[in-house]
Amino acid sequence: MNLSRQELYERVWSRPTVAIAAELGISDVALGKHCKKLNVPKPPLGYWAKVAAGQAPPKTPLPREPEPVKFEPLDSVVPSSLPLFEDRQVSHALAVELRAALRAAKPAANQIIKLEGPNFPLIAISKPLIDRATQAFEAILVEVEKRGVSLHRLRSKYEVAHLMFGGERLNLTIEEVLVDRELTKAEQRRPAWQWERPKVPTGKLSFAINPERHAGRTQKIWTESESLPLDGVLSKVVQGIFAHYAKLEREHVATRERNRIQHERWLVQEEAERKQQHVATLEVVTQSRKNNLLRAAEWWRLCREAMDFVGECEQRWREQQASDLTVEQLAWLDWARETAKAMSPFELGYPDPADDGAFDAEAIPLGGPYPENWDFSPPPTMPEIPTPSRDNGHSGFTLSASKAQFPFWLKYPRR
Repeated sequence: MNLSRQELYERVWSRPTVAIAAELGISDVALGKHCKKLNVPKPPLGYWAKVAAGQAPPKTPLPREPEPVKFEPLDSVVPSSLPLFEDRQVSHALAVELRAALRAAKPAANQIIKLEGPNFPLIAISKPLIDRATQAFEAILVEVEKRGVSLHRLRSKYEVAHLMFGGERLNLTIEEVLVDRELTKAEQRRPAWQWERPKVPTGKLSFAINPERHAGRTQKIWTESESLPLDGVLSKVVQGIFAHYAKLEREHVATRERNRIQHERWLVQEEAERKQQHVATLEVVTQSRKNNLLRAAEWWRLCREAMDFVGECEQRWREQQASDLTVEQLAWLDWARETAKAMSPFELGYPDPADDGAFDAEAIPLGGPYPENWDFSPPPTMPEIPTPSRDNGHSGFTLSASKAQFPFWLKYPRR
């Protein structure tokens, strides 16, 4: 459907959508979806009934087309630090929703709240870090959204929300750093197969990005420390996100360029093959006309010899018989002359000097239409004329038997 918003608006308000959809070759449901996509209002229910009754109900004006959102380029400079808000409050809708979900969740035995699902990325922190972690999450979202990166939320409960840019997924993980806790004497006395080193939260945050669902070699981690405070960690996380997507963009550009070059080569090769096929077709037409001349001449020779034979038969019968020819003899002579006459190419209209001789190959466009040819069957006294094949090293065509196929085992030797 190649209609602008204004054209679509004028159409749907000129006639019922069922008639418009039939005219465009789509369903009225598809037309309604297209109107919704372009933000084109449709007449409400009962509108056309009022028009049919002679009323003039008002039209809903076409809203102004929204301005396209302009994002900063991925390679824009990122501040070296992204400080948190001093009032420890968050305003981003996703950050507010995440904070409420963390506060409602119950911690596990190691005091860690683990939250993941279709609405949030993987979060694993203790309750004292809820405000700090949600502030950090908001700082990351605010910065990446400036460049068109967004948090993609899902419907399936088995999936985890992730960052998305240009259709490429990137998983974000926010975890609190855990350290081993000193064992109590009672824990030290337990058997080794029951022993598990308990861990306690440190109050430090760790951030990871990974294009894959689970941790692997592609995962990148930044951890808060004494030498690298949280505002510096957040800057490096954002820089890592942008660097990941910028690399993918460069790879996509390189792939598109390779595909473009490959497509151009394919077009050149296809054009060369078309020209080669064009020349071969013209040569086949030329050779076919030569073959038709030979076959027509042979059919004409057979026609004349058959006519001579029929005349000789009639003469012999008249010399051998004192009376006139019998009915059977006259019938046979009529049949024989008709059969012999049918062998003549002149009966078929051959030759036509305009269509059965030489032609200007330069005037034939690439791909045809090509000159038509007679399809003379070879006379029974004439062997089949072999198709022409190009002889390597010669410019012309030779009438030679088709070459045997190159041995498969020699053409494709095992390496």
